[in-house]
Formats: sequence, structure tokens, C-alpha cells
Amino acid sequence: MSGDTISAGLTAPQADGLACVACGADYLRVRVPHVPVGRSVTGSQVFACVGCCPDDERRAAGGVLR
Repeated sequence: MSGDTISAGLTAPQADGLACVACGADYLRVRVPHVPVGRSVTGSQVFACVGCCPDDERRAAGGVLR
């Protein structure tokens, strides 16, 4: 996904950027590096855990770890 990708069909925490869009890890409970991978249909930035995000997507997202 790129930073301009719109993700649909996400859970509320995923759509709010509070959980991984791939594995569902809850970022409020689990401290894991994650990168932005797009936006939800509401416009919120969404994220994927570094291990869930392919290297080429992570580079496209700027490799930002949060």
C-alpha cells in the first residue's frame, strides 16, 4: 500500500490507526514498530506492523517507525 491507498473493510481500531491493518495487533496494548500504509475511508492514517509490511511498501512509506 502507498500513503495514498484507501483501505476499506477495516475494524474500528484499524480504521482509526490504532491497530495493524494486516494482523490486527492493538497498538494500545502491544508495543511494536509500525509504518503508515494508507488511509481509511474516514481519512485517518492506517498502519501495519513492520513484520506485516513488505520491504518495498515500507520504503515507499518512508520507513517511519512509530
